[in-house]
Amino acid sequence: MDDLIRHGLEARADWASYYSVVEGPDARYHNRPDCVEGAKIEAKDIRQGTAYRQLCDLCRSSQKPK
Repeated sequence: MDDLIRHGLEARADWASYYSVVEGPDARYHNRPDCVEGAKIEAKDIRQGTAYRQLCDLCRSSQKPK
């Protein structure tokens, strides 16, 4: 399947960043496949990329310093 239309847990693990197409008051993108907030995104709503959103606070706090 095309990488841009593949969804779910497999996509979270393969993509560098992902977000939900469902807009919320505090819409964020995620970059960790194990993010608790990112895991709440339903498979049909997940997309690859950042959609010009801010990084999720949980993903940011879990990042290791470079």
